[in-house]
Amino acid sequence: MRALLMVGKNQLEMADIEVPERPTNWALVRVKASALGLFHQQMAAGMIDTKGLPRILGHEIVGEIVEADSPATPPPGSLVVADAVVGCGVCEWCVRGSESICPWMTHLGIDLDGGFADYAVVPESNLFLLSPDTPLDEAVMLSSALPAAVHGMRRSGIAAGSRMVISGVGSIGFTVCQVARAMGATTIVAADVAADHLAAVEPWVDATVDVSGMSPSESSEALREALGAPHGADLTFEASGHPSSVDTVLRAARPGGTVVLMGIVHGSATLHFDDFLFDCIKRELNIIATFGFTRADFLLGNALYESGALNLRPLIGPTVSLEGVPEALAAIAAGGTGGKRQVVEVAVA
Repeated sequence: MRALLMVGKNQLEMADIEVPERPTNWALVRVKASALGLFHQQMAAGMIDTKGLPRILGHEIVGEIVEADSPATPPPGSLVVADAVVGCGVCEWCVRGSESICPWMTHLGIDLDGGFADYAVVPESNLFLLSPDTPLDEAVMLSSALPAAVHGMRRSGIAAGSRMVISGVGSIGFTVCQVARAMGATTIVAADVAADHLAAVEPWVDATVDVSGMSPSESSEALREALGAPHGADLTFEASGHPSSVDTVLRAARPGGTVVLMGIVHGSATLHFDDFLFDCIKRELNIIATFGFTRADFLLGNALYESGALNLRPLIGPTVSLEGVPEALAAIAAGGTGGKRQVVEVAVA
């Protein structure tokens, strides 16, 4: 089969290799499409440990089942989306349904081979059936962006009537806004420094705020004003990964509010409070971190998508071939993603 192998930092090479052997209770999947974004560029640059090279990247996998063992697995030929998080299945976290924080968790496309190849092997329990007429470019968005957004909102404890502020509306933040609305948020205000991000999310929020050049104090005040809540939001969500944005969402939360940290800040970081007692303790802030997703998030996310409650089209960027991935990654490193996920068309006629 064809496979795009990471053989070193920023070194990806096409190769002809054997189709992977299928362990018991894993399915062989013919990959039809995958995705490309900032995370993949960070992977290729060596920022995340692949537990050895060569490695086939591509954690967002949509394809057709070729072989499987369990009668509960969709039959061969079925279109499926894969959950890339592979928990050990036996620890207390996996038993609780929190496999994304399993201490023995592995991950397709990171430290297990992923979807930048003609075939991949995936645990049967990690495959979710899709309608055969699901557009492949939308199906790819169901594999990571949507379940990550669902996971964050479930972690937040969002309730009907919640007023929410979100800082950073790239592909994940954009999806969070839609999921939050579907789960009961009545007022949502989005902040970003990129005009195109704010324009894209505008139809799904109540107000947008361009925080370019603002201090965290100024931006949080502007967000509270746009929200119509001088004491702050019930829920604030950080999805940009910038330290100043973390400061903003801490300031924008109301007393007793919840702050959800999802954006990845590289290197050491400090949560900043002008007055720790008043800003954090006396306000009884709930500060929650969220990472990845679980299988339960696929069930809810796919159901929301199939109900028509979500529009994933604005997330979708250009389509590239498997062979075109290295060039596309170089372009992302140079100019970013524009808040979109590119679609990697793997299957050949």
